[in-house]
Amino acid sequence: MKHQEELMSIAKSSFMHDIHEMRVVANRIDWSIIAQSATVISNAEKVICVGVGKSAIMAKRCAATLTSIGIQSFFLHPIEALHGDIGILSSKDIVLVFSNSGNTEEVVSIMPYIKSRCKMVIGMLGNVHSGIGKYCDMVIDASIERESCPLNTVPSSSLLITTAITNALIAAITECSGITKDVFASFHPAGQLGRNLLLTVESVMISGKDVLPFVKQDMTLKELIIVMSAKGFGCAIVSQDGKNLQGFITDGDVRRCLQNNDELTGILAEDIMTKSPVTILAQALLGDALSLMEDREHKIGVLPVSNEKGECIGIIRLHDIAGHIR
Repeated sequence: MKHQEELMSIAKSSFMHDIHEMRVVANRIDWSIIAQSATVISNAEKVICVGVGKSAIMAKRCAATLTSIGIQSFFLHPIEALHGDIGILSSKDIVLVFSNSGNTEEVVSIMPYIKSRCKMVIGMLGNVHSGIGKYCDMVIDASIERESCPLNTVPSSSLLITTAITNALIAAITECSGITKDVFASFHPAGQLGRNLLLTVESVMISGKDVLPFVKQDMTLKELIIVMSAKGFGCAIVSQDGKNLQGFITDGDVRRCLQNNDELTGILAEDIMTKSPVTILAQALLGDALSLMEDREHKIGVLPVSNEKGECIGIIRLHDIAGHIR
């Protein structure tokens, strides 16, 4: 049985070899072919992804991702293609073939039929000069020096390189197709990505003048605490007219006041409020609100929400976002 130190060394060596392969491919790959492929795929009627074994996993993943950005795409298994499924192909389609060896028998056997039925064949191959490669109109070189596993047999570096190149290709396709966050969200209405990009602060915020914890700046500390306790939101909005935000007070502000002052008589709301609090617009996305509250040295638990006129129309808490954003 291997010692733990030896296993650690093997694992690190594998990891470092993967990094090496990524660097080699990044310097060797013809990026103009990636750009040309992205342009062609962006204008295709359909994209058919083909592969066998581990390459089938890569092909399925590519098809699923393309579909997620609005490009009609399907996975086609070579064996099923020979038994009728090739009927999915039309003359306006692009076929994207994945293969590490480039000579997979099942794929090579179907290539003449694929070539005769589609607009263009693009190969992402680990062997450019191969049986599959000769049928391709464009070939993306996904070859490696060796696998990162100790045996140089288990697909490892080859899968990483194929995944990375596929990511690069999809990034170019996304840009070429003019996919925006709003368009992407429209394809994922029930998913978390869609909710992050579709739901706004207004859809989740606490609102209503009678509901919100409005207080006046000359309110005493005792009166302030009573209002905050009654409303139960852990904050108070300081406003003389119930619209214009003059300040914001949180439970933390009250606690610090109690800790730092032995004499509480005469302390008013305006004495402990934050005069220029961080706010967010009602039309902002929930994902943006979450980033605003969490991506800082001291996290914010509750934010005042304003409209385009700068009037405070609500509050939003991390607690309110949690059930929708994650």
